[in-house]
Amino acid sequence: MKRGNMKTPATTRGAATAPELEVRALYTVSELARVAGMRPYNLLRLLRRANVVFLRSGRAFYVPLSEIRERVPALWRGLCAAEEVRRAVRASAP
Repeated sequence: MKRGNMKTPATTRGAATAPELEVRALYTVSELARVAGMRPYNLLRLLRRANVVFLRSGRAFYVPLSEIRERVPALWRGLCAAEEVRRAVRASAP
């Protein structure tokens, strides 16, 4: 029996379950995609088009946070805004 695409739609992911972005020098593309609510391949394509410099170890692509801030300011602002919302929700929770 052939099954269809069983992936969870992005609309069912809640802000409360979104992972936090801890402060580090390097992030994997997968981690950034999870926080941004994107698929890793789409984020990788976006970062490549913006000429972001990657560090690679095996199959994982690592991105310095400074590269995102300098080369993709719209993504940087989005990540900052998402983090502010997460903090506000956490602070208002009982």
